[in-house]
Amino acid sequence: MILSILMYTFLFPCVERTASMQLITNTIVNVKEHGAKGDNINDDTQAIINSIKYAKANGIPTVYFPAGTYSIRQLGISTGIIPLLNGVSLKGAGAASCHIKLSGNRYNPNSIFYQAWWDEPSVNNIIIQGIDFDGNLSEQKFATSYQYCHALSINNGKNIEIKNCKFQSFRGDGCLFGDTFLASPNLRITSNVSVHDNVFYNIYREGAMFCCVNGASFYNNYIHGDGYFVGGVDIERHSINETVLNVSVYNNTFDFRDGYGPVERGGPIVKYRRAVTMGFFYAGYKDKIADELAGGHHIYNNKIYQGQIDCWGHTNVFITNNTFNNLLYENIVAVNWLSAPAINISDPGSTNGLRQVTVSGNIINSVMQGNGIFFNNYSDVIAQGNCITGTRSDGINIYWSAGVFENNIIKNIGTPSNKVSGIVINGTCSGLIVSNNTIIDFNAVSKRSINYAIAIQSKNNGAMRPKIEYNMGVNVSNGVVSEFSGQLGFAEIKGNKTKNRLNE
Repeated sequence: MILSILMYTFLFPCVERTASMQLITNTIVNVKEHGAKGDNINDDTQAIINSIKYAKANGIPTVYFPAGTYSIRQLGISTGIIPLLNGVSLKGAGAASCHIKLSGNRYNPNSIFYQAWWDEPSVNNIIIQGIDFDGNLSEQKFATSYQYCHALSINNGKNIEIKNCKFQSFRGDGCLFGDTFLASPNLRITSNVSVHDNVFYNIYREGAMFCCVNGASFYNNYIHGDGYFVGGVDIERHSINETVLNVSVYNNTFDFRDGYGPVERGGPIVKYRRAVTMGFFYAGYKDKIADELAGGHHIYNNKIYQGQIDCWGHTNVFITNNTFNNLLYENIVAVNWLSAPAINISDPGSTNGLRQVTVSGNIINSVMQGNGIFFNNYSDVIAQGNCITGTRSDGINIYWSAGVFENNIIKNIGTPSNKVSGIVINGTCSGLIVSNNTIIDFNAVSKRSINYAIAIQSKNNGAMRPKIEYNMGVNVSNGVVSEFSGQLGFAEIKGNKTKNRLNE
């Protein structure tokens, strides 16, 4: 036996032999071998820091956390407590048994893991898996505006994977990628980022934030609980010098039924929140002209409960095959940073050149006050094959936008005291095509709430006349198409039909 072990060690020099004759490969550093206790009593901060440094110095790719609760008691610096290092991954025994927990009684606590980009300019080729990150939110104290305690903050790097973790109780983000308000274009940017098969619970700001990134995916995650001041996923360009491109968000469950938004939103406290938000806020585009460095995103196959998707000023976006179940009516009047439509495609600042957003195959069951889908100041858009049920406002609202709206089904919207239309059109919408949509009211006659299938509500100064063709209104009160009284005959209207009952 001893001879066999000696021969194996000679043939494979990367293998060490312990006193008990067990073979251990030099591919991991065990934090307990560097002094960590994992007993939720002793301070394990320095042991974790030392383990990461040792791994980096010796070319060992992974730091391993056995089952236990590792207490983080150091204060750290303003950007964080434990610095991540290039090429060093973190692996826990599993999120159910491996916990990294921030100690309590802090005021405006710092992030747990962070990139010290001034010392470590790039963090590449890392995997973080099998760990429960706990910010211990209920035991901390905060200024009202504070929102910067993250679990993981990585400003610059590539090939980053976060999987099979739990992120809970942070007064900030679960994961943050990229950097904001940069002095020069893409000074700190992340690429090839993958966040999947994680749980996000009670996160104040965002489950994941992508703020300077080119190429990222967020999938198979479960997002729920209290918080989400901005959204479950935030894809946000803060300034001109940032690129936010090619983020895919798919196969996730956003369930906001078991929590409430933070009180800092103002107004009534509601469950309804943003599941995914894409934004270009703050100064906006240079000269108010879209430069197409914010977009290329795909948001698809997500399940959303009491939530919405926002797209503010991004281009070339696909929002497809998502399912919304907003079955609890909530009054969100005076609630800040929240909009009522289930899918909201809007211009935050009179921008020129916003275009190419496709919204297709979504199932929207919502009793909220907003539209099912709202377009504001976008061209070359497509809204196709969506099914919208129950909204208290018009099913689809087209506002100063142009594109193709076809084969959508809109059912039982509005209320008897607030009658609405299936699709409404306002402003200059040059070349608009609205065709083959079906608008249905299944309610009893006394409870019907749809005035028109299609309603043109203002003057259109577009160079190309809109086409309103082959739409069907079933049990609509006042007809299939309503033209604006000040511009009768401007739209090309043909082949539209109305029925008083579905099978006529």
